[in-house]
Amino acid sequence: MDFVTVPTSDACRLWRIDLDRDPAAEGLAMLSDDEWARARRFAFERDRRRFLAAHAALRQLLSRYTDLPGASLSFVHGRFGKPTLEGHAGGLRFNLTHSGPIALIAFHPAADVGVDVEQLRNMPEAQAMAEAHFTASERAGLAALTGDASDRAFLRCWTRKEACLKAIGIGLGVDTRSFDVGIGGEARDVAMPPALGAHRIALSSFTLGETALGAIATVAARMQHPAAARSALRDGELCA
Repeated sequence: MDFVTVPTSDACRLWRIDLDRDPAAEGLAMLSDDEWARARRFAFERDRRRFLAAHAALRQLLSRYTDLPGASLSFVHGRFGKPTLEGHAGGLRFNLTHSGPIALIAFHPAADVGVDVEQLRNMPEAQAMAEAHFTASERAGLAALTGDASDRAFLRCWTRKEACLKAIGIGLGVDTRSFDVGIGGEARDVAMPPALGAHRIALSSFTLGETALGAIATVAARMQHPAAARSALRDGELCA
């Protein structure tokens, strides 16, 4: 596990895990029966190993931050699958994401946090996907780019959207054209629409060498409107 420096608040901590490296035996020993059962459902051995590596690392890091035995930790899950620690009064928040062999785990001592990562790759379907998921401003910025620059901009915007939604515990079943995150990598505050709770989110992007890029989002303020949020949701899932 490696600590990752990102342009975000000093309170937020981000860790990178190589999912193709065998996890430590002590991490595997912390996993619950449910986690082992979930791992066995994967059809391919590579995916099974990566799942185990990610969740073993999560328990090891949570144990480090909470001073509790990793095997004793249990989770409760929100409507769209985002876990929080059960019975932990310390306020620690976390989020796990992965793409191929890369996993990232973000921690914050008090605020809800979301993180997303994507491996850099060709995106021939970028313009079509942007029409369905990006705002007019984001689509215009993407249309002005070509080649690798367009691929990077699309994936950067996608990770920024996902990080914001993960921070507030909502999946991609919402209209992601309802909030603007930009296609650039600049840090900014994002105002989520009232239908999603009118949150204000601190958002940053970062790169992981030449292989991947990501985004991290922290809820800076929350003004919940539960009825409006419920009415805006369709079926969806977090992608972490």
